[in-house]
Amino acid sequence: MERATVCSNKNPCDFAVKGDANCQAGTGSCTVAQIAEADFSVFHDETLMKATQQIKQILEAIPPDPQGRTLSFLHTSMGSLLAWVRHGATDIPEDAVTAQDDDATVVRALKLRGYSAAGAGRA
Repeated sequence: MERATVCSNKNPCDFAVKGDANCQAGTGSCTVAQIAEADFSVFHDETLMKATQQIKQILEAIPPDPQGRTLSFLHTSMGSLLAWVRHGATDIPEDAVTAQDDDATVVRALKLRGYSAAGAGRA
């Protein structure tokens, strides 16, 4: 499998799952797991500043994946999932599940908890 530049805000990716999770150039359903810090504001108060620091510490404490995958967020209509992802994939199977698929299909492919696979509503 060829590798491309790791996805970023300037190089957005979309996830594709068939067995393993891969990302390829797209619109942003897959992002590298990074949390931005900001100064205090009306919309980013002390509580969120503290939570941001805690989340960053948790993410930084995760050891690298022995398979070389990148810690990433897979963004779905039901929320974001933390996952090990191969970025820059060029050989994605046509039947891989993506964020464009219906919620029930995404629930099954990502093995999301708390959703009914039939309609992807909360279980």
